[in-house]
Parts: sequence; C-alpha cells; structure tokens
Amino acid sequence: MKSHCLAISVFFSALLTTGPLAGADAKPGADAGRPLFSEDFESGTINHDIWSVDVMGGNIVAVQGDKAAHGRFALKVSCPAPANKTWAFLSTSHLPAALKQHQFGRVYMYVTPKPPARHTIFLMSGTPGFPYNTFEEVATANARWQMTWVRLREAGNEEDYHSAGSIPLERWFCLEWEFNDQPNHAAIWVDGKPVFESDFVSKTSGAKTGLVGGFTDLALGFRLWGAAPEAFDVYFDDLAVDTKRIGPIEAASPEK
Repeated sequence: MKSHCLAISVFFSALLTTGPLAGADAKPGADAGRPLFSEDFESGTINHDIWSVDVMGGNIVAVQGDKAAHGRFALKVSCPAPANKTWAFLSTSHLPAALKQHQFGRVYMYVTPKPPARHTIFLMSGTPGFPYNTFEEVATANARWQMTWVRLREAGNEEDYHSAGSIPLERWFCLEWEFNDQPNHAAIWVDGKPVFESDFVSKTSGAKTGLVGGFTDLALGFRLWGAAPEAFDVYFDDLAVDTKRIGPIEAASPEK
C-alpha cells in the first residue's frame, strides 16, 4: 500500500491525455449514445492509468467478484474494523471537459451493514488537491442522504449542506446525481425516483454560482468526519457520467 503522503500527492494529480482512455474498464463516450465517462470494473482490476487509490489506515479499495450489480465484478471499499480519521477513495482526473460545469452521474451501490451515523462522503466531484479541494458531494449523515458543497482549506472549511430521504441497506440500488456549478445545484435519484434537490450558497460571500470552480476530478469510496465505530463495506458498480441524465440500466436486475 502506498504511504499516506504519496497517496495524497498522486490522488488528484493531472493525468491529462489527448486521445481515448486505455483499457476496457474505464471508457470515454466516443460512441453515440454512450456516456462521456464510464466504468464497469469488468476488467477485474483497477486500471492505474485511469484511477488513483488513496487509503488511510487499514481500509481497503479493490475490485472483487463476490458481489456485483451486473456482470462479474464490482468495486469494494471496505472499513474492516473500527477506525479513526477514516477515508478510502478511488479517484480519477480524466473527466472530459464537457462535464466541467454541469454533470449527471449514475452508479449502483450496496451498503452493508449500515454506514456510520456521522457525516460520511460516498462520492465527490470537483477540483484536484484532496484533502484541500473544493467539490460537491453525495454523502450520508444519520442514515439520511446529504448533499454538500465543500471548500476544504488548512485555514478552515466552508460548506453548505442539505439532507433528506434514507439510504437503502443490504441491497443493490441505483444512485443518480446531478452536480451544477453555474448556478450551484445538486439533486439525487434512487432507483429512478427523485429523492431531493437543493441549491448551494456561500455563507461568507453570498455567491450562488461558480462555487466549485469546475468538476475536473471524481472520487468514490468513503470519507468519515470522525471515527468509524464499526466495520462497514460499500460496493460500487456500473459508474457513468454524462451531460444529461443517464437513468438506471433497463431490464436488468442485480446478479449477486
């Protein structure tokens, strides 16, 4: 496992390319009708030309074949034991430029046995430089969904957050999100049904647009604001990001 310091330096590095992305697991939207960026993990491994792994403590990020929403493989992000200052992310700096100001995403998730009661990030999109970056996130707090705009700085953080609904547990579900930077707005759907949506505003400046500065990087996994009192796992499968809403995979059900 990489050291914590090395992982942070690599985590949101600029891995710029001028041509199509390599590998079968992460795909650009070169074909008509295909999302601009997608990842189904069906290569059975993490493509490190596309993805970076940042893990703190004894947490684990790995592609596995024991549980998948569709196909043979899915990503497992695991907190195998109670831990402090917990995060584990798979991240990419390869989001196409068309997604910089406004994006829609979809991913299948399985949370078991339950997420910690405290604020836990599942997915974030924004600027490079974690853990001092700016982003919009899909998170949880007290078993409810939470959407947040966050600006992390050594001198102090700034955020605006809103929560509603409840997170399905112990089953595969389809999570969709919308992140907009002009004006700042977010929305989520679960299994094709809207959960809630909200605008964001800076409490210091009053600004309501351009708060992120561009969605160039995407990460999925978890970050807890505080300790993890018990073990938990989060699985991700069939990730896709585009300029329009993608929707659930039609006429398909989880395989295992």
